[in-house]
Amino acid sequence: MKNLIYKELKLSINKFFFLLPVILGGLLFIPNWIFLLVFYYFFWISIPQIYGAYIQHGDYNFLSVLPIKRKDIVSSKVYTLFILELTHIVFAVIFGLIHNELYGSWNFFFDINLAFYGVSILLFGVFNITFLPAYFKTAHFFGKPLIYATISTIIFGFIFEFGIAKYQFMRDIFEGTLMVQTIVFIVAAILGILLSVVALKISQKRMMEIDL
Repeated sequence: MKNLIYKELKLSINKFFFLLPVILGGLLFIPNWIFLLVFYYFFWISIPQIYGAYIQHGDYNFLSVLPIKRKDIVSSKVYTLFILELTHIVFAVIFGLIHNELYGSWNFFFDINLAFYGVSILLFGVFNITFLPAYFKTAHFFGKPLIYATISTIIFGFIFEFGIAKYQFMRDIFEGTLMVQTIVFIVAAILGILLSVVALKISQKRMMEIDL
């Protein structure tokens, strides 16, 4: 498993996609913006390029002739995806702290705060549970799974961004006291992680049922 993940990080995925979190993190310096959009660029730029490269390079054809369990093939690719997602979160935290030092934390839409990062983790969970099981039905075609995941995440983000801008009770919950924000962060982060774990398990099962 360690070697497969190493292969993903060093060979299968272009180094640009490890630089992209830094570039996208810079978008958090835009004042009064919809900051959840920072993570959407990962879905719209990185995902199609990475999964398109798997097809272009015949990645699964190569792996299928090696003495490797299909479960491990799925796990290595999904864990690598999780690493990329975590990288985006980490740099968003760094740039978000700098943003708050420069501009303060207030924003017309969702503030950059502890609850924001919890919802961001949940956003990745929503994407993973929508995209990965649909993708590993074939492990080749990512177009429709990405469309489904994009629609689900846009709806998810709209609920939070519009709700916080429009309704005071949502602003009180997601931009309230530090204690409330901490509770929101913990609950949202746990849900996001659970969705991602479920996505991994379903993907492993589906990979066993297809012909590479």
